[in-house]
Amino acid sequence: MKRFNQRDTSHPLRGAAYIRYSSEMQNDSFSLDAQLRQIKEQAERDGVQIIRVYSDPATSAYRKKYRPGINAMREGARRGDFDVLYVHKVDRLARRLEWSLEIVHELQSLNISFKAVEQPFDLGTPEGKLLFHLVSSLGEFYSDNLSKETNKGKLERSTQGYHNGTVPWGYVSQLQGNRMLGVPDPEKAPVVVEMFERYATGAYSDMQIAEWLNAQGFRTNRDHPFGKDTVRDMLCNAYYAGKIRYRGMTVRPKGVSFRSTPPRVSDGQHEAIISEELWQRSQAVRASRRVTVKSIKKTVRINLLQGLVVCSYCGRRLNIQTPKNCATYYRENSHHRGYHDCPYIGQSVRAEVIDAQVADLIRSIHLPVNWEPIVRQMLNEQRTQVDPESERKEIRGVLRLMRENFERGLYQGEEYQYWQKVSTLKEKLALLERVPEPAINRAAQTLLDLRETWENTTQEERKDLVHVMIQEVGVDMAAKCILWVKARPDYEPLFSILSGLRLDGERRYWIEPGETEGNICGVEVDTRQMSTGVEILLPMSHNTLTITEEYIE
Repeated sequence: MKRFNQRDTSHPLRGAAYIRYSSEMQNDSFSLDAQLRQIKEQAERDGVQIIRVYSDPATSAYRKKYRPGINAMREGARRGDFDVLYVHKVDRLARRLEWSLEIVHELQSLNISFKAVEQPFDLGTPEGKLLFHLVSSLGEFYSDNLSKETNKGKLERSTQGYHNGTVPWGYVSQLQGNRMLGVPDPEKAPVVVEMFERYATGAYSDMQIAEWLNAQGFRTNRDHPFGKDTVRDMLCNAYYAGKIRYRGMTVRPKGVSFRSTPPRVSDGQHEAIISEELWQRSQAVRASRRVTVKSIKKTVRINLLQGLVVCSYCGRRLNIQTPKNCATYYRENSHHRGYHDCPYIGQSVRAEVIDAQVADLIRSIHLPVNWEPIVRQMLNEQRTQVDPESERKEIRGVLRLMRENFERGLYQGEEYQYWQKVSTLKEKLALLERVPEPAINRAAQTLLDLRETWENTTQEERKDLVHVMIQEVGVDMAAKCILWVKARPDYEPLFSILSGLRLDGERRYWIEPGETEGNICGVEVDTRQMSTGVEILLPMSHNTLTITEEYIE
């Protein structure tokens, strides 16, 4: 049965808006505010209340299929957050006709209506479908033609010796005549020469040069510490030798990457910082260090927590590392990013150990037979609470103030702490958006079927299950074990009724010591059986978690 047939018709339809502008539209009537205003006016005429707004800023040459705002909208649609999606124009939805069709078909399968304010057509009629295809095709043609003309202009610019985009570190951009040219920065240019000189000796690696730069107090153009990848890109940039490289093409065949084509090299109009001789010496050193990769069949390793596992101390994501013919490890690599504040820098833990712990946790989850009244009671309590709009406004105000202070340079030297705080506030903002009951019911059904599903799935399918339920996993690098997990929004209410987990202010569920038999990160604990008799077992540490019934009257 479709969801519309189940909704309360005494309440207005719930609407969502998706807005986006291109870089050339930032200062005209197609700005985000203008789009949103027109959408709200149309929704009001339709008797629809806009309760969600998804947006994407201008991003030139965005290469992924769907933008972040579109992905967030699709997730909201699957949760049943809204009944109608509004856009300003169809071309705001996607750059390709087939992608627009995929989005609209998905919305229709969820019984969600789609409306373009500037292009009123009815997808329920043959004429409306034809108009949709025509408008989308024209949008795709415009996008492709714009890309072609842009690449043509960039190619001509590089051929004449002018750079495209921002100048690299060590230069400042100055207007000379009617052109912007890169001019060596008097303070940084000698540092660039020293970088190339050091590397050309063959005695320094990219990482060692990055550490030297950070020790001298230098920062990147974005005010971050230098990492080995940043240094490598600089030492491979022919711009410093007075050259302009361009990899683009006037026409790019489908499936061909710009990076897979040989660059076109031209003499630049700017002043070189290093000599041609120094450039050639440094490139010879890099070429000598390249390892020839033999064509061998590699073993495909699937790690359950890839992209989810973080160091519990510093909060940075752990990298996956697989030495030749060895096991896979989760490794703390803050120093490669230019940070040295984590005491576990360079330490690692075997991935199979951590994966086994989270697998045991998930495999042992059981919901009580009366989980539905527990969840329903929670949702009813949420509905009776004061609307959280004031708290949302407060968080948005803090984020706006932090962004302004960041642009003024008040967070210099504390960039990582700034981004951590921003991430935390955004998560709190997301949690203030109430998860609808159907989404929680679907999450609960997944947990109910989890034991049987887990045993009959491949490792890749298990990884997908983990990523559906869990957002982040904190690992104690010293004790080599999991300390806490962070649940996805749909599963948050279910995790919140688990006994044996301690919730902190960052929405992380810590495995509580002192309540179970076994050893969790070196802490001996006892067993406690709750009155429900329903338990979640953690075989990795013989831990027992139980679901409390304190929500039941």
